[in-house]
Amino acid sequence: MNIIINYLMTNKKQNGLFLILFVIIGLYSVHLLGEFSSAKGTVTGDNQDKVFVMYAGSLVKIFEEVIGPAFQSESGYPYVGEGKGSVQVSNLIKDGFRTPDVFVSAGTVPMTRLMDTTPPLVDWLLKFGSAEIVIAYSPSSPHFGDLERARMGEIPWYEVVSQDGFKFGRTDPELDPKGYYGIITADLANNYYNDSTIKDRIFGEDRNPKQIFPEETLKTVLETGSLDAVIAYKHEAISRDLPYITLPKEINLGDSTYSDLYKLANYTLKADQKTIYGEPVDFSITIPKTVKNMDGAISFVNFILSKNGSQLLESQGLNPINITSEGNTDDIPFSIKETIP
Repeated sequence: MNIIINYLMTNKKQNGLFLILFVIIGLYSVHLLGEFSSAKGTVTGDNQDKVFVMYAGSLVKIFEEVIGPAFQSESGYPYVGEGKGSVQVSNLIKDGFRTPDVFVSAGTVPMTRLMDTTPPLVDWLLKFGSAEIVIAYSPSSPHFGDLERARMGEIPWYEVVSQDGFKFGRTDPELDPKGYYGIITADLANNYYNDSTIKDRIFGEDRNPKQIFPEETLKTVLETGSLDAVIAYKHEAISRDLPYITLPKEINLGDSTYSDLYKLANYTLKADQKTIYGEPVDFSITIPKTVKNMDGAISFVNFILSKNGSQLLESQGLNPINITSEGNTDDIPFSIKETIP
């Protein structure tokens, strides 16, 4: 460095040219050093150590406003989340369009579909919480009075939501578990109320285009007043402070006591002809083979299973359950196994 400076001082005519060249070389060297350091992981950049979590769209508000920030604060890992219908997430992973570190699903079917691929894209899953189906509705709906009466049990809820002109919303059963869980709930309602017309009166066809909305935007559409009511999970209604109608335990898929009864209804996915039977709605989590940040992924799973994570989820309306596993449990990372009661 001193040699270069002395040369510039004794060759004044070329000072300008060499000074410019010196600055350019210096800046380029700094750039190369930064690139090298980032590659080694010693410099924190925009993509350093991020944990990419794909999750069921019903968890958007909870994960983006509660879970993500809490995890990032506690662990130090930058959190990046994306919510979509769980079946859609499994399709994106299967087709190579997404490579998440962690996958959180409504139900287990979206994950077991990835266990069945060759080679498997998921080896194991852990169930960590449960939900129940409710009817969430808009405070600005012109049918608000009737919906309130239905909430209090004064009139049948299905008579209100099947009225002419009632704008009802739900998700696509081919892309989102809540979509097929809603259909299963309506089928169970036919039997429970001894009225075989309920499902058709409320939904029309299974994929009625007038009622189908993307999972990640359905509640927003409801909140704008464009819909009167939607099929929702209880935790969605609670986290968004929406009024909702509680359905009987025999049909809301929220009570394991009625597991055998729930199985009496089903829906068959058109894409792979997989028949899905009614079941308690459990949320599950896994680290798929697409993981790029294994340490961060393990940290996120442990956070979800931790006492703090469980309490945060419960505060948002997701019911805690005893953690259970499916698949090849030998492949569950040891540090995660240690956290399972």
